[in-house]
Amino acid sequence: MTSTTPPLHSAVERLRAEHGPALILGDDCDLSDDLAVEIDPDAHLTLGNRVSIRRGVTIQVHRGATVSIGDDVAIGEHTCISAMVGISIGTGAALSNMVDLHDHNHRARTTEHVPTRQLVHWASGYEAAPIIIGPGAILSDKVTVTAGVRIGANALVGANALVGANAVVSHSIAPDTVATGVPADSRRTFNGAPGPREDPRTLTVGFFGTSIMEHLEAVNAQMTTQANLPEVGSKVTVEDWAQRGWVHRLALSLRAAWPHIAFDVHNHGKGGATSRDIARIVEADRATTCTDYDLVFLGCGINDVWRRFQGRTSEAVDLDEYARHLSAMLDQLSGYTRRIVVVSETPFGPVEDPATVAAMNAGLARYSAAAHVAATAHGALFLDVWAPFTAAARHLADGPAALWSDGVHLTELGDTILLQQAEQLLAEYRIVEELQDYPPLERDAALAAYGPMLTRSRPANA
Repeated sequence: MTSTTPPLHSAVERLRAEHGPALILGDDCDLSDDLAVEIDPDAHLTLGNRVSIRRGVTIQVHRGATVSIGDDVAIGEHTCISAMVGISIGTGAALSNMVDLHDHNHRARTTEHVPTRQLVHWASGYEAAPIIIGPGAILSDKVTVTAGVRIGANALVGANALVGANAVVSHSIAPDTVATGVPADSRRTFNGAPGPREDPRTLTVGFFGTSIMEHLEAVNAQMTTQANLPEVGSKVTVEDWAQRGWVHRLALSLRAAWPHIAFDVHNHGKGGATSRDIARIVEADRATTCTDYDLVFLGCGINDVWRRFQGRTSEAVDLDEYARHLSAMLDQLSGYTRRIVVVSETPFGPVEDPATVAAMNAGLARYSAAAHVAATAHGALFLDVWAPFTAAARHLADGPAALWSDGVHLTELGDTILLQQAEQLLAEYRIVEELQDYPPLERDAALAAYGPMLTRSRPANA
């Protein structure tokens, strides 16, 4: 019997017939006849214009996932692309031969994950996080990219045949970077060619503390406009208050060091706040904004101690209550924050007579010790700024007056010491580098959390 169904003359026709609206194919694509494409229900694959895919390639788009491949992308032989939440390959990117992109892993076979004790490989379930390959990025032969990684625009991964073969990218790579090794790490950067602007990775950073974090300054636009500064001796009107100090300077430092990342900074510092007040601020922030943080700095205690010496005993917070508040805040923040840094309070400067200041600092040191214990118990980092401050006050010719404007609030030099300590801690633990990765989540949770950032490549009815 002779079939009356016309043959499918190309891979493009075959794929359109097999997958219908679950697949968008651009114009002038060059696809190998043996390209294997699997698209599960509620999944979607988009290939842009002029995409080239060589022989032996497999693309798997599992239930609910999205794979988006931009215009002018080239994919080499025997490459595997497998998504349970989403993979995006930017315009002009190139994947050489035998590249492997898997945005998911098996979860450990724990009793929690396998309550039925089934001896099948899928019983423990999966965890997943998106993979984002930026425009113009190039991945050399046998490069493996793991879940949650973002490779920036123009990056060149595994380029050196001697040290770059079989590179494994397990952490995000910045734009305009050559990266090699297992795990792949930056070897050098270069002046990248201009190209399509990619949506930046956004890191949300929160600060909860006292006036040391809040650091209000009066604002008048004319005071900072170099071309229109007021005359010496003239008067200006305070137009607003702005938050400055070490938090503001750290935010600027982060943006300067990682211009390809968007930092969404929330400064919840509050002048005069005790740990009792800051615990309420943490609770109110969660209740009203539901913000998930990538990084939080938490510091309190100075007002807990100071209020007692001011005779404001009803506002003072004793050490046991302070420890309870700090532990409660860490418990709460740990539920929606990837990294927490507990910052010791800065010591008191010449706010009272020397004997009283010594007694105040002896008390405050005990609060800082309790903060260190609480941080360790909750898996948070502890930033101890006490020693750098006391050393600077001892060695500077003008002593404490150089660090404190009034014995409590910091001068620009005091702010700089705090800034340097924060920057050193971030660098020592590679915190920003670590936070660029998308954290793997249980498969369905990953689809809920990350799906919206990828589904815009789907048509409205898909």
